[in-house]
Amino acid sequence: MTNDNQNITKDSLGRLESDFLTRIGPLGIFTLQDARRIIAPNQEKYVRQFLARLKKKGWIEQVKPGLFAVIPLSSGTERTPQIHEFLIAMRLVEPAAISYFSAMNYHGLTEQLPRQIFIATNHKVARPARESLGLSYRIITHRQERFFGVRKEWINESPFKITDLEKTLIDGLAMPEYVGGVGIVAQALSASWPRIDEKRLHEYAVRIGISAVVKRLGFLIETLAIGNPEGLRRLTELSTGYPRLDPTLPAQGKHNRRWGLLVNARVHL
Repeated sequence: MTNDNQNITKDSLGRLESDFLTRIGPLGIFTLQDARRIIAPNQEKYVRQFLARLKKKGWIEQVKPGLFAVIPLSSGTERTPQIHEFLIAMRLVEPAAISYFSAMNYHGLTEQLPRQIFIATNHKVARPARESLGLSYRIITHRQERFFGVRKEWINESPFKITDLEKTLIDGLAMPEYVGGVGIVAQALSASWPRIDEKRLHEYAVRIGISAVVKRLGFLIETLAIGNPEGLRRLTELSTGYPRLDPTLPAQGKHNRRWGLLVNARVHL
């Protein structure tokens, strides 16, 4: 019995299938190895056939090879997994942290909803853009030394990792193309400044190892009149060149000698 335009009930399951879903259901998402431990540890072919039957009946959906999501009765006639996209993201690559525009939205730095779920990792991936369960994911690989500022959060009883407030802003200044431009970061800085740990923000700007980030942050703090940029300004004296304030925009505008920037974007409060 398939799920085409039908309400699937427990009657469509055999005893072993029902027992398996009862045990695996609380996980929401599970691996082939998880299934083998429950069904038959030494019979991978049988386990694959077992899962294929459950998929055909509409009780599970494949997220990626070797990874599956449970479809609960509560999903109704749509028969889709009821799993938060952040929890799926944690299984697409390891280690993983929700980042960039997705993290900005989570931290309340923007009301705009990202079209993709952004994931940061220090692991090289063959396919940085992925589709899973109807959602689009973008995986950005960081160097090991730039993968920091990550904290654990929870959705119900399930944990996920996400960049903290300060690292989210610094990542946005490092790669503005993944947050909608430096203008979005400027607005976020201004609106959330009372919540920001300025010392940590400065430390992250230096730690990420990109001189343009220090310049952009210092310029924005000074222009927005929201903090003390002097420590950052001293650091910019050690670097040369005029990177763009917003690398997503054309290289046109005025050179700001104080911060060593080509100011090619207007900054609004």
